[in-house]
Amino acid sequence: MVVAIYSRNIERDFFPYLKELIEGLKEREIDLICEENFARLLQEKYDYHPGFLYCFDRRTLQKGEVELLLCIGGDGTFLDSVVYVKDSGVPVLGVNSGHLGFLANVPIQEIREAVACIATGKYTLEPREMLQLEVDGEKIPDFDYALNEVGVLKTATTSLLKVHAYVGEVYLTTYWADGLVVATPTGSTAYSLSGGGPIVSPECQNIILTPICPHNLTIRPLVVPNTAEIMLKIEGVSGDFVLSMDSRIREMKDGRLLRIRAHDQKVYVVKLPLHNYYQTLRNKLMWGEDKRNKKNEGEKYE
Repeated sequence: MVVAIYSRNIERDFFPYLKELIEGLKEREIDLICEENFARLLQEKYDYHPGFLYCFDRRTLQKGEVELLLCIGGDGTFLDSVVYVKDSGVPVLGVNSGHLGFLANVPIQEIREAVACIATGKYTLEPREMLQLEVDGEKIPDFDYALNEVGVLKTATTSLLKVHAYVGEVYLTTYWADGLVVATPTGSTAYSLSGGGPIVSPECQNIILTPICPHNLTIRPLVVPNTAEIMLKIEGVSGDFVLSMDSRIREMKDGRLLRIRAHDQKVYVVKLPLHNYYQTLRNKLMWGEDKRNKKNEGEKYE
């Protein structure tokens, strides 16, 4: 079995857990390959040479040769890892080296259990929808897909955007707002949620439209099926706007026609048996948490 490892950076206090993960996999006779920039970081910053089979870049990761990709970091790092797997179909398991993580949801306390599950194949694969973007009928290389969301946002000098929205050929509305987020169910717990959008299970096949700070208070988030094509035409006072694809951004001129639809490719997320989406929601968002009924250290309740 071959497992790939990717990360952007590792803080010093997390490094012992990374070693535990790597050494645990090697003890199970699992061969490891590493993303080239991360391997260089481990060598230069920590003088760590765990004996990777070889290093890979975004063009060399192939399904069939690699069992899965271990992504070390937070949800932002997980989103960055999509560039390595979106064409290969290699599934991704996120190990959380930070705090809140919906995609990178393996905490440090579960590293040993995760190693055991990988070695024995005790995991399932969960397909996640992606979005595809065309600008004026053309795809922009490396800027045509999103796992979380496509965002249309005002620039620092723009007071409001006018976003003319269509579902298919049918005019929906014109959003007067700071922006509009078009999200997948995976992205429903990200920027869309901050804008008041609904939480949608990844099992659902939907596209979510969430306006950011709309001027008209009658405008609300909307959920449409993933068979719908969303068309957006943008107007801004300054003549430009910011277009984001997950964590990647570009400035665009007004008047561009954006077409957003479900991508024909999916990202496969590794799901361990000890994890459940609804448990993750409850724990990460602290659903039902009532501090009034809990005694904190040094506090007394009458």
